[in-house]
Order: sequence, then C-alpha cells, then structure tokens
Amino acid sequence: MAPHGQNRMVRSCRALGAIQDLDETLDLVLEEAMAVVGAEAGTLWFWDEEEQVLRARVVRGPAARQLKGRTLAAGEGLAGAVLASNRPELVSDARRDPRWAGRFDAATGFVTRSVLVLPLRGREGPVGVLQFVNKTDGGLFGEEDLEMGLAFAGPAAVVIENSRLFDDRRRLLVSGLRTLAAALDARDPYTRGHSERVTAYALRLAEALGLPRPERELLERAGLLHDIGKIGIRDAVLLRPGPLDGEAWEQMRRHPVIGAEIVGQMEPRRLAEPVRLAVLHHHERWDGSGYPAGLAGEEIPLLARVIALADACDAMTSDRPYRSALGRDEALAEIRRCAGRQFDPELAAAFVRVMGG
Repeated sequence: MAPHGQNRMVRSCRALGAIQDLDETLDLVLEEAMAVVGAEAGTLWFWDEEEQVLRARVVRGPAARQLKGRTLAAGEGLAGAVLASNRPELVSDARRDPRWAGRFDAATGFVTRSVLVLPLRGREGPVGVLQFVNKTDGGLFGEEDLEMGLAFAGPAAVVIENSRLFDDRRRLLVSGLRTLAAALDARDPYTRGHSERVTAYALRLAEALGLPRPERELLERAGLLHDIGKIGIRDAVLLRPGPLDGEAWEQMRRHPVIGAEIVGQMEPRRLAEPVRLAVLHHHERWDGSGYPAGLAGEEIPLLARVIALADACDAMTSDRPYRSALGRDEALAEIRRCAGRQFDPELAAAFVRVMGG
C-alpha cells in the first residue's frame, strides 16, 4: 500500500473515532473511503436489521439525489451478494455481471463501468456495504484499490457499529421519555400532546439559534419532561375546570420543584443536571417575577428560557375548559408584548420569526 494511502487512512480512522453521531459517521466513512480508492461515485448501503434490507443511507456522485434512500433486498445486486457472502467483489464491467442491479442506471442515466464492493462487518454482524463506481482517472479498480479499501473498511465497520449502538440507545431513551410524557399528558384531555408540541417548538427555536447538537438533545429531553412534576399534583387541582386560585394555585406552582426532584434521580448526574435546571426554572420570568426561585434575566438557564416560550405558545394556542384557544398570530402578538417582562427579549424575537409572525 502506498505511504500516502496509509497516512490518509490513519487520519481518517482518528477522525471517525471522535464521532458518535451515526449520520455523521456514515457520511465521513463514505467520503474518506472514496478518497482512499479514488472513486467517482459511491454508496454506503446500511443494513436495516428491522426491515432486513440494504438502504442507500449515504450516496455521493452524479446520481446521488436519485439513489439516496433506495433499497436492495437481502442478496439482491452486487451489494446484496457481498453482504451475504462477506467477501469483496472487484468487477471490471458491471454491465456484464448478472448480479448488477442495472435498474438504478436506467433510472438515473448514470453509466456504471468498474465497480468495487466491500463488506462492512462489525464485531456482532453485518453493518452494511461500501460500493464504489468508476475510477476518477478513467481507469479500472485494481488489486491495490481492493487492498486499501479492505484496510479501511475493517475499522470503519467497527466505528459504524459503535455509532449505531449509541444511536439506538439514544433513540430508546427519547422514546421512553416520549412515552412517559404522553402518559402524563393523558391525565388531562386538554393537555394531551402538550409535551410533544412544546418540545417541537423548542427545537425549532434551538435550530434557528444554532445551538449545537448536544444542547439540542438536552433541550429535547427537558421539553419532554418539563411538566413531569405534575405527576405529584392531585387530580382535584390538576383537572379543575377553571382558573386556579389560593391553595390550588400554590400546589400547582410546586410542579417544577417536584419535576426537578424526579429528574435529579437520573444518571449520570452531570448530564442530567442541565435537564433538571430547565425543568426547575421553566416558569421563571425575565423580570424576576416568576417561580420557584424568582430568577431574572440571564440567571435563568438558557434551556429554561427556550422552554418557557414554547410552553406559553402551546398553552395560548390550546383550548382550555375556561377559554378558547388563541390563533397563532394572536399568541405571537402576546409573546411580543411580553418580551422583556415575561420572556427573554432576544429569544422572543427569534421565536416570533421562527413561527412566522
């Protein structure tokens, strides 16, 4: 193997080792692998265990847009054959190979000549297939390309497997939180779906603000759990068909503290703490008149300030037993009016823009 090829793979493997996000991992694997073998086009076929198909998860090249998302049945085409045999294939003229799924060329107008297909197999089984089409220099894929590709595919498969495991666990966690939030919301027919909607609004604002992915993931969890403390509020208070006053209002004001106590039991604590603080402080107000701690301005954690806006918007645009829902424009006008008093003024302005007001 040429020294420059070895150096490229060392750098690529180091870069891959620093990524946990599955989509980012798959994208970088294909990009680096194509550079290693000098391919004009490439596809990372990802093995979908649930549906038992190979899915074109990442595609690069002239026909990428048309190919992304397409599937191959197990054993179909060169990619399916390589997945089944766990052996690479080096084909000089794909059109003469009966296993080549020519329907993709027919659909896109792309002309496939030389093909190199490599299995991606992790410690626990197949994770996918790397397929390269046509050399950039106009030649054919050869033994050196095969050797370099296999040297790269081995560690890349392990990295993909680890990223998939991390992604599966994250999805399991979020789906569990969604189930818990739905169960809580179901106690009150007037708030059914509230936590999901608040989370969706909050994430839209977070993306517009350019918050990094780790913060958005914490925000997603905090949005789903922001009202979890209501599980400790008696039905006589929670389901009262009218505005709360006196003792009932004082009981309801306890739900952020109860929620923070619940979330505070999550592990690891260092990752749960931003979620706990967002749950605890999502009813604070910019002018310091909120609860439970009377924090003001930027003393209020950013995630709590974002959730406060999303929570208020959904509350105003949802029917209640004692009032009808406001229209979107009316709700956004109220958010503008309360900016600087109830809401962070900069976040409120961004929220109104995001929501089209």
